[in-house]
Amino acid sequence: MTKTDAPGETYPSRRKARKHAVEVIYSANARDESPETVLRDTAARLGWSKHGWFEFAREIVAGVADETAALDELIASSSEHWPIDRMPRTDLAILRVGTWELEHETAPASVVVSEAVHLANELSTDRSGAFINGVLGRIAAQRG
Repeated sequence: MTKTDAPGETYPSRRKARKHAVEVIYSANARDESPETVLRDTAARLGWSKHGWFEFAREIVAGVADETAALDELIASSSEHWPIDRMPRTDLAILRVGTWELEHETAPASVVVSEAVHLANELSTDRSGAFINGVLGRIAAQRG
């Protein structure tokens, strides 16, 4: 457990940051709003800023918002037969977060991919984990 985790919390703080970043990016896409606006409003409503994981979530959301076009190009070129506009929104949000993390080396590639697969298994379809593992694995190999 890290210093920023509360006793009894299920998620380590970085995992929680990733999960909330995915939720914000998903919501922003679904509502056609900026991710920063969704994060600001959600954080204010739910008191997120008092949590240790919030700064990392904010960093992810801002990074993905700033680099969405480049991230989507990388995702599209690494996802065989799946154009961006046909991907489930949840999977796309997870892929954007994972790709941003790989590009910015926030953690070892194996950790980033594993965390993304974990989120896919929790938040998306039964086949999403394998799909996300494949796409992020190809991106990580290109970075290798």
